[in-house]
Amino acid sequence: MAADLRPYRSSDLAVLQSLVEAPGVSEQYDLFAGPGGVERLLADPYTPTAGVRLAFADGEPAGFAYAIVLPGPPAPWAVLRGAVLPRFRRQGIGRALHEAVAAWLVNAGAIAERAIIAWQPEPAADGFVAALGYSHDRWMWLMERPRGSAPPPAWPQGVSVRVLDLSDAMIADWNTAYNDSFAEHYRYIASSLEHVHALAKQPGFRADGVLVAYRDGRVAGFCRNVLHPTRGEIGTLGTVRAARGIGLGRALLRWGVQWLERESPLPVTLLVDGGNEGALALYRSEGFQVTRTRRAWTRRAGGA
Repeated sequence: MAADLRPYRSSDLAVLQSLVEAPGVSEQYDLFAGPGGVERLLADPYTPTAGVRLAFADGEPAGFAYAIVLPGPPAPWAVLRGAVLPRFRRQGIGRALHEAVAAWLVNAGAIAERAIIAWQPEPAADGFVAALGYSHDRWMWLMERPRGSAPPPAWPQGVSVRVLDLSDAMIADWNTAYNDSFAEHYRYIASSLEHVHALAKQPGFRADGVLVAYRDGRVAGFCRNVLHPTRGEIGTLGTVRAARGIGLGRALLRWGVQWLERESPLPVTLLVDGGNEGALALYRSEGFQVTRTRRAWTRRAGGA
């Protein structure tokens, strides 16, 4: 069956929302379920609306794809996401969507690498990505802990904490803490002040869900919480290199758990790189257990 592919238009919002929430697709896109889901997806400053593609089969919505374009170092790279409704699969629509978004990336500028991610199990994904020239890259773990059992945070000596007030000074401190905390991590995504300001304007952003820690007057770490439609999440948590080994990460984690339990009845979760043994040990010691896995595949630009 030949499919008609075209760029996303603002009038397609309801169409894209119906695709995201369709059976067989929603399992991969639960964060964008419910009212405002597509608005949240497209509000991500790393997700250019110009790169979104829709597929129609005999006039009926059949699938979609888009790119999340991420800064280096050393060079920008992209995560390609998308889905085809189950009844339209194995007809070449997924490949056509992938090629359309990949072509848009080429025209948009130099991209060093492309990745595809999918929650597991997703049996069709393995063969699909292999046929497109991708190879296994990484596992991510979604972890969850029982509600109502988190001890209070014990702040290390010399540490003070402040809830984010969106002032330029605190935005800069939060950005500094993030970059220092994650600079040595796998697939570090460098942040800028412009990005943090854009993040603070996203639908559903909660400034009171961000805590910034200071040690002897210098920014030392942070925790940012996110309320999704199906779960609460410790979205990002980091401690600067000069403030590690003093218990600050554990204290920030406990604060985040208590905030999520206070603000929502949903499960308390976090997503962690499967290769980050230090973080995994901390989270397990605080009662988190792996409940779901996400797999990433990668392909260098220009690869076969």
